[in-house]
Amino acid sequence: MYVVTKKITNFAKKIIFVLVKENMEKLPAPMNYENLYNDLIIEFRKKIPQNSKLAAKLSEILFLEKEAVYRRLRGEVPFKLQEIVAITNELGISLDNTIGIGWIKRPPCQLQSINYENPAEIDYMMLENYVEILKAMAFEPDGEMSMVTNLFPQSLYLKFKYINRFYFFRWHYHHLMLNQPKTYQEIVFPKRLEKHIEAVSIESKNIKTSHYILDGQVFQNFINNVRYFYSIRLLKTEDVSNIKKELFHFVDYMEDLAVSGYFEGTKNKVSLYISDISIDTNYSYMDSQNIRFSLIWAFLLNGVSTYDEKTLEVIKTWIHSIIKTSTLISVTGEKPRTLYFERQREIIEEL
Repeated sequence: MYVVTKKITNFAKKIIFVLVKENMEKLPAPMNYENLYNDLIIEFRKKIPQNSKLAAKLSEILFLEKEAVYRRLRGEVPFKLQEIVAITNELGISLDNTIGIGWIKRPPCQLQSINYENPAEIDYMMLENYVEILKAMAFEPDGEMSMVTNLFPQSLYLKFKYINRFYFFRWHYHHLMLNQPKTYQEIVFPKRLEKHIEAVSIESKNIKTSHYILDGQVFQNFINNVRYFYSIRLLKTEDVSNIKKELFHFVDYMEDLAVSGYFEGTKNKVSLYISDISIDTNYSYMDSQNIRFSLIWAFLLNGVSTYDEKTLEVIKTWIHSIIKTSTLISVTGEKPRTLYFERQREIIEEL
Protein backbone atom coordinates (compact mmCIF):
# COMPACT_ATOMS: atom_id res chain seq x y z
CA MET A 1 0.00 0.00 0.00
CA TYR A 2 2.88 2.37 0.73
CA VAL A 3 4.31 1.81 -2.75
CA VAL A 4 0.95 2.68 -4.35
CA THR A 5 0.74 5.92 -2.36
CA LYS A 6 4.30 6.81 -3.34
CA LYS A 7 3.58 6.26 -7.05
CA ILE A 8 0.39 8.33 -6.93
CA THR A 9 2.20 11.06 -5.01
CA ASN A 10 4.91 11.38 -7.65
CA PHE A 11 2.25 11.64 -10.32
CA ALA A 12 0.24 14.16 -8.25
CA LYS A 13 3.31 16.38 -7.93
CA LYS A 14 3.60 16.63 -11.70
CA ILE A 15 -0.14 17.20 -12.17
CA ILE A 16 -0.11 20.02 -9.61
CA PHE A 17 2.98 21.58 -11.21
CA VAL A 18 1.44 21.54 -14.70
CA LEU A 19 -1.95 22.85 -13.54
CA VAL A 20 -0.47 25.73 -11.58
CA LYS A 21 2.07 26.58 -14.30
CA GLU A 22 -0.53 26.57 -17.07
CA ASN A 23 -3.09 28.57 -15.08
CA MET A 24 -0.94 30.97 -13.06
CA GLU A 25 -2.41 34.01 -14.80
CA LYS A 26 -5.95 32.76 -14.02
CA LEU A 27 -5.43 32.46 -10.27
CA PRO A 28 -7.33 35.06 -8.21
CA ALA A 29 -5.20 37.94 -6.96
CA PRO A 30 -3.73 38.15 -4.48
CA MET A 31 -2.92 34.45 -4.15
CA ASN A 32 -2.58 34.04 -0.38
CA TYR A 33 -1.03 30.78 0.77
CA GLU A 34 -2.55 31.26 4.22
CA ASN A 35 -5.96 31.19 2.56
CA LEU A 36 -5.01 28.05 0.67
CA TYR A 37 -3.96 26.41 3.94
CA ASN A 38 -7.19 27.45 5.65
CA ASP A 39 -9.20 26.03 2.74
CA LEU A 40 -7.32 22.76 3.19
CA ILE A 41 -8.25 22.55 6.88
CA ILE A 42 -11.86 23.47 6.10
CA GLU A 43 -12.09 20.55 3.67
CA PHE A 44 -10.76 18.22 6.37
CA ARG A 45 -13.24 19.52 8.96
CA LYS A 46 -16.15 19.10 6.55
CA LYS A 47 -15.43 15.39 6.67
CA ILE A 48 -14.69 15.15 10.40
CA PRO A 49 -16.02 18.21 12.32
CA GLN A 50 -14.80 17.27 15.81
CA ASN A 51 -11.20 18.35 16.35
CA SER A 52 -10.22 15.40 18.53
CA LYS A 53 -11.68 12.86 16.07
CA LEU A 54 -10.04 14.66 13.13
CA ALA A 55 -6.66 14.59 14.86
CA ALA A 56 -7.09 10.90 15.69
CA LYS A 57 -7.99 10.07 12.09
CA LEU A 58 -5.09 12.06 10.62
CA SER A 59 -2.74 10.44 13.13
CA GLU A 60 -3.93 7.04 11.88
CA ILE A 61 -3.55 8.00 8.22
CA LEU A 62 -0.12 9.61 8.54
CA PHE A 63 1.34 7.31 11.24
CA LEU A 64 2.16 10.38 13.36
CA GLU A 65 1.80 11.21 17.04
CA LYS A 66 -1.28 13.32 17.81
CA GLU A 67 0.82 16.28 18.88
CA ALA A 68 2.53 16.32 15.47
CA VAL A 69 -0.91 16.33 13.85
CA TYR A 70 -2.14 19.18 16.09
CA ARG A 71 0.90 21.26 15.10
CA ARG A 72 -0.11 20.81 11.46
CA LEU A 73 -3.74 21.71 12.17
CA ARG A 74 -2.62 24.87 13.97
CA GLY A 75 -0.39 25.81 11.04
CA GLU A 76 2.85 25.62 13.02
CA VAL A 77 4.13 22.87 10.71
CA PRO A 78 2.94 22.61 7.07
CA PHE A 79 1.49 19.40 5.67
CA LYS A 80 3.82 17.75 3.18
CA LEU A 81 2.48 17.03 -0.29
CA GLN A 82 2.55 13.26 0.24
CA GLU A 83 0.58 13.78 3.48
CA ILE A 84 -2.04 15.85 1.64
CA VAL A 85 -2.41 13.16 -1.02
CA ALA A 86 -2.71 10.40 1.60
CA ILE A 87 -5.37 12.36 3.54
CA THR A 88 -7.42 13.36 0.52
CA ASN A 89 -7.35 9.80 -0.81
CA GLU A 90 -8.50 8.41 2.53
CA LEU A 91 -11.20 11.03 3.18
CA GLY A 92 -12.43 11.18 -0.41
CA ILE A 93 -11.56 14.85 -0.92
CA SER A 94 -10.86 16.33 -4.35
CA LEU A 95 -7.18 17.16 -4.76
CA ASP A 96 -8.23 20.12 -6.96
CA ASN A 97 -10.21 21.62 -4.08
CA THR A 98 -7.45 20.86 -1.61
CA ILE A 99 -4.80 22.96 -3.39
CA GLY A 100 -7.14 25.69 -4.55
CA ILE A 101 -7.14 24.72 -8.21
CA GLY A 102 -10.91 24.43 -7.84
CA TRP A 103 -10.94 28.22 -8.32
CA ILE A 104 -9.76 27.73 -11.88
CA LYS A 105 -12.37 27.04 -14.52
CA ARG A 106 -10.77 24.23 -16.44
CA PRO A 107 -12.31 22.10 -19.16
CA PRO A 108 -12.90 18.46 -18.11
CA CYS A 109 -10.87 17.30 -21.11
CA GLN A 110 -7.56 18.42 -22.57
CA LEU A 111 -6.03 17.76 -25.98
CA GLN A 112 -2.61 16.19 -25.50
CA SER A 113 -1.11 17.66 -28.66
CA ILE A 114 2.50 16.52 -28.53
CA ASN A 115 4.99 17.70 -31.10
CA TYR A 116 6.90 14.52 -31.93
CA GLU A 117 9.02 16.30 -34.53
CA ASN A 118 10.82 18.56 -32.04
CA PRO A 119 9.46 17.78 -28.57
CA ALA A 120 9.58 20.67 -26.11
CA GLU A 121 9.84 20.24 -22.36
CA ILE A 122 6.05 20.41 -21.99
CA ASP A 123 5.74 17.60 -24.56
CA TYR A 124 8.09 15.40 -22.58
CA MET A 125 6.22 16.30 -19.39
CA MET A 126 2.95 15.05 -20.92
CA LEU A 127 4.65 11.83 -21.99
CA GLU A 128 6.18 11.42 -18.52
CA ASN A 129 2.77 11.98 -16.92
CA TYR A 130 1.30 9.22 -19.07
CA VAL A 131 4.13 6.88 -18.07
CA GLU A 132 3.51 7.78 -14.40
CA ILE A 133 -0.15 6.77 -14.79
CA LEU A 134 0.92 3.42 -16.23
CA LYS A 135 3.43 2.90 -13.41
CA ALA A 136 0.82 3.72 -10.78
CA MET A 137 -1.69 1.37 -12.43
CA ALA A 138 0.82 -1.47 -12.10
CA PHE A 139 0.41 -1.32 -8.31
CA GLU A 140 -3.39 -1.38 -8.45
CA PRO A 141 -4.66 -4.93 -7.74
CA ASP A 142 -7.90 -4.13 -9.59
CA GLY A 143 -6.19 -2.18 -12.39
CA GLU A 144 -7.92 -2.52 -15.76
CA MET A 145 -7.13 -1.06 -19.17
CA SER A 146 -9.48 -1.35 -22.15
CA MET A 147 -9.00 -0.03 -25.68
CA VAL A 148 -11.12 0.08 -28.83
CA THR A 149 -9.07 0.86 -31.93
CA ASN A 150 -8.94 0.77 -35.71
CA LEU A 151 -5.14 1.06 -35.52
CA PHE A 152 -2.60 -1.35 -34.11
CA PRO A 153 -2.61 -0.87 -30.31
CA GLN A 154 0.31 1.40 -29.51
CA SER A 155 1.36 -0.50 -26.40
CA LEU A 156 1.68 -3.68 -28.52
CA TYR A 157 3.49 -2.38 -31.60
CA LEU A 158 5.98 0.01 -29.97
CA LYS A 159 8.72 -2.62 -29.77
CA PHE A 160 8.46 -3.22 -33.54
CA LYS A 161 10.66 -0.47 -34.92
CA TYR A 162 9.52 -0.42 -38.56
CA ILE A 163 5.82 -0.41 -37.66
CA ASN A 164 6.44 2.20 -34.99
CA ARG A 165 8.37 4.39 -37.43
CA PHE A 166 5.57 4.12 -39.99
CA TYR A 167 3.02 5.54 -37.55
CA PHE A 168 5.40 8.40 -36.71
CA PHE A 169 6.00 8.90 -40.43
CA ARG A 170 2.25 9.16 -41.03
CA TRP A 171 1.84 11.60 -38.13
CA HIS A 172 4.62 13.75 -39.56
CA TYR A 173 3.11 13.66 -43.06
CA HIS A 174 -0.35 14.81 -41.91
CA HIS A 175 0.67 17.09 -39.06
CA LEU A 176 3.63 18.87 -40.60
CA MET A 177 3.00 18.42 -44.30
CA LEU A 178 5.06 20.84 -46.41
CA ASN A 179 5.85 21.01 -50.10
CA GLN A 180 8.59 18.44 -49.50
CA PRO A 181 7.47 16.05 -46.74
CA LYS A 182 10.04 13.79 -45.15
CA THR A 183 10.49 10.30 -46.48
CA TYR A 184 10.08 7.24 -44.28
CA GLN A 185 13.85 6.84 -43.97
CA GLU A 186 14.28 10.45 -42.84
CA ILE A 187 12.20 9.91 -39.71
CA VAL A 188 14.53 9.91 -36.70
CA PHE A 189 13.53 9.57 -33.05
CA PRO A 190 15.25 11.81 -30.49
CA LYS A 191 17.01 9.63 -27.89
CA ARG A 192 14.89 11.00 -25.07
CA LEU A 193 11.72 10.20 -27.02
CA GLU A 194 12.95 6.64 -27.60
CA LYS A 195 13.23 6.16 -23.84
CA HIS A 196 9.63 7.26 -23.35
CA ILE A 197 8.46 4.96 -26.13
CA GLU A 198 10.22 2.04 -24.46
CA ALA A 199 8.75 2.98 -21.07
CA VAL A 200 5.18 3.03 -22.43
CA SER A 201 5.71 -0.38 -24.06
CA ILE A 202 7.03 -1.89 -20.82
CA GLU A 203 4.76 -0.26 -18.25
CA SER A 204 1.52 -0.88 -20.18
CA LYS A 205 2.10 -4.63 -19.81
CA ASN A 206 2.28 -4.32 -16.02
CA ILE A 207 -1.43 -3.52 -15.67
CA LYS A 208 -3.25 -6.47 -14.13
CA THR A 209 -5.97 -6.80 -16.82
CA SER A 210 -6.02 -5.50 -20.39
CA HIS A 211 -8.65 -5.71 -23.11
CA TYR A 212 -8.01 -4.84 -26.76
CA ILE A 213 -10.91 -4.64 -29.21
CA LEU A 214 -9.60 -4.37 -32.78
CA ASP A 215 -11.34 -3.32 -35.94
CA GLY A 216 -11.58 -6.34 -38.26
CA GLN A 217 -9.81 -4.44 -41.06
CA VAL A 218 -6.87 -3.15 -39.01
CA PHE A 219 -4.19 -5.12 -40.91
CA GLN A 220 -5.74 -4.42 -44.30
CA ASN A 221 -5.96 -0.70 -43.56
CA PHE A 222 -2.35 -0.58 -42.44
CA ILE A 223 -1.18 -2.27 -45.63
CA ASN A 224 -3.32 0.03 -47.77
CA ASN A 225 -1.54 2.99 -46.19
CA VAL A 226 1.87 1.45 -46.86
CA ARG A 227 0.94 0.96 -50.50
CA TYR A 228 -0.22 4.55 -50.85
CA PHE A 229 2.95 6.11 -49.49
CA TYR A 230 5.02 3.75 -51.61
CA SER A 231 3.07 4.92 -54.67
CA ILE A 232 4.01 8.56 -54.00
CA ARG A 233 7.64 7.57 -53.44
CA LEU A 234 7.91 8.40 -49.76
CA LEU A 235 8.67 4.73 -49.07
CA LYS A 236 11.28 2.73 -50.93
CA THR A 237 11.13 -0.92 -51.90
CA GLU A 238 13.54 -1.68 -49.07
CA ASP A 239 11.22 0.06 -46.58
CA VAL A 240 8.20 -1.95 -47.71
CA SER A 241 10.23 -5.17 -47.45
CA ASN A 242 11.30 -4.35 -43.88
CA ILE A 243 7.76 -3.46 -42.86
CA LYS A 244 6.40 -6.64 -44.44
CA LYS A 245 8.87 -8.86 -42.58
CA GLU A 246 8.08 -7.15 -39.32
CA LEU A 247 4.32 -7.47 -39.88
CA PHE A 248 4.77 -11.25 -39.97
CA HIS A 249 6.64 -11.06 -36.64
CA PHE A 250 3.90 -8.82 -35.26
CA VAL A 251 1.20 -11.32 -36.28
CA ASP A 252 3.17 -14.11 -34.58
CA TYR A 253 3.43 -11.99 -31.44
CA MET A 254 -0.29 -11.20 -31.48
CA GLU A 255 -1.21 -14.86 -31.98
CA ASP A 256 1.06 -16.00 -29.12
CA LEU A 257 -0.57 -13.35 -26.96
CA ALA A 258 -4.03 -14.57 -27.90
CA VAL A 259 -3.15 -18.23 -27.27
CA SER A 260 -1.66 -17.64 -23.81
CA GLY A 261 -4.00 -14.87 -22.66
CA TYR A 262 -1.28 -13.08 -20.74
CA PHE A 263 1.82 -10.96 -21.26
CA GLU A 264 4.99 -13.00 -21.12
CA GLY A 265 7.12 -11.99 -18.17
CA THR A 266 4.36 -10.34 -16.14
CA LYS A 267 1.63 -13.00 -16.46
CA ASN A 268 -0.92 -10.19 -16.47
CA LYS A 269 -4.17 -11.07 -18.21
CA VAL A 270 -4.84 -9.80 -21.73
CA SER A 271 -7.90 -10.36 -23.90
CA LEU A 272 -8.05 -9.79 -27.65
CA TYR A 273 -11.34 -9.18 -29.46
CA ILE A 274 -12.07 -8.65 -33.15
CA SER A 275 -14.99 -6.31 -33.71
CA ASP A 276 -17.71 -7.54 -36.09
CA ILE A 277 -18.64 -3.93 -36.87
CA SER A 278 -16.41 -1.09 -38.07
CA ILE A 279 -14.73 1.09 -35.44
CA ASP A 280 -14.86 4.81 -36.16
CA THR A 281 -13.06 6.25 -33.14
CA ASN A 282 -10.16 5.09 -31.00
CA TYR A 283 -10.58 5.41 -27.26
CA SER A 284 -9.40 3.78 -24.05
CA TYR A 285 -9.67 3.96 -20.30
CA MET A 286 -7.70 2.92 -17.23
CA ASP A 287 -9.71 2.23 -14.12
CA SER A 288 -8.94 1.16 -10.56
CA GLN A 289 -9.86 2.12 -7.03
CA ASN A 290 -7.40 5.02 -7.01
CA ILE A 291 -6.98 5.95 -10.69
CA ARG A 292 -9.67 6.80 -13.25
CA PHE A 293 -8.34 8.01 -16.59
CA SER A 294 -9.72 7.96 -20.12
CA LEU A 295 -8.33 8.93 -23.49
CA ILE A 296 -9.90 9.55 -26.88
CA TRP A 297 -7.18 9.04 -29.47
CA ALA A 298 -6.91 11.59 -32.28
CA PHE A 299 -4.46 12.51 -35.04
CA LEU A 300 -2.80 9.06 -34.82
CA LEU A 301 -0.51 9.75 -31.86
CA ASN A 302 -2.31 12.46 -29.90
CA GLY A 303 -5.50 12.38 -27.90
CA VAL A 304 -7.98 14.08 -25.60
CA SER A 305 -7.36 12.94 -22.03
CA THR A 306 -9.47 13.43 -18.93
CA TYR A 307 -9.79 12.39 -15.30
CA ASP A 308 -13.50 13.21 -15.39
CA GLU A 309 -15.45 10.25 -14.00
CA LYS A 310 -18.58 10.90 -16.04
CA THR A 311 -16.55 10.82 -19.25
CA LEU A 312 -14.89 7.59 -18.15
CA GLU A 313 -18.25 5.96 -17.46
CA VAL A 314 -19.51 6.94 -20.92
CA ILE A 315 -16.41 5.47 -22.58
CA LYS A 316 -16.56 2.38 -20.37
CA THR A 317 -20.20 1.76 -21.29
CA TRP A 318 -19.42 2.26 -24.99
CA ILE A 319 -16.49 -0.18 -24.90
CA HIS A 320 -18.57 -2.84 -23.15
CA SER A 321 -21.18 -2.38 -25.86
CA ILE A 322 -18.54 -2.89 -28.59
CA ILE A 323 -17.35 -6.05 -26.83
CA LYS A 324 -20.87 -7.48 -27.22
CA THR A 325 -20.51 -7.12 -31.01
CA SER A 326 -17.01 -8.61 -31.09
CA THR A 327 -15.44 -12.06 -31.21
CA LEU A 328 -13.08 -13.12 -28.42
CA ILE A 329 -9.98 -14.78 -29.89
CA SER A 330 -8.01 -15.16 -26.66
CA VAL A 331 -7.54 -18.54 -24.95
CA THR A 332 -10.94 -20.13 -25.63
CA GLY A 333 -11.62 -18.84 -29.16
CA GLU A 334 -9.38 -21.39 -30.86
CA LYS A 335 -11.16 -21.75 -34.21
CA PRO A 336 -11.90 -18.05 -34.88
CA ARG A 337 -8.40 -17.20 -33.68
CA THR A 338 -6.75 -19.62 -36.11
CA LEU A 339 -8.85 -18.41 -39.03
CA TYR A 340 -8.25 -14.78 -38.18
CA PHE A 341 -4.46 -14.98 -38.06
CA GLU A 342 -4.28 -17.16 -41.16
CA ARG A 343 -6.22 -14.48 -43.03
CA GLN A 344 -3.94 -11.70 -41.75
CA ARG A 345 -0.87 -13.57 -43.00
CA GLU A 346 -2.49 -13.87 -46.42
CA ILE A 347 -3.15 -10.14 -46.44
CA ILE A 348 0.46 -9.35 -45.49
CA GLU A 349 1.76 -11.72 -48.14
CA GLU A 350 0.00 -9.61 -50.77
CA LEU A 351 2.04 -6.53 -49.81
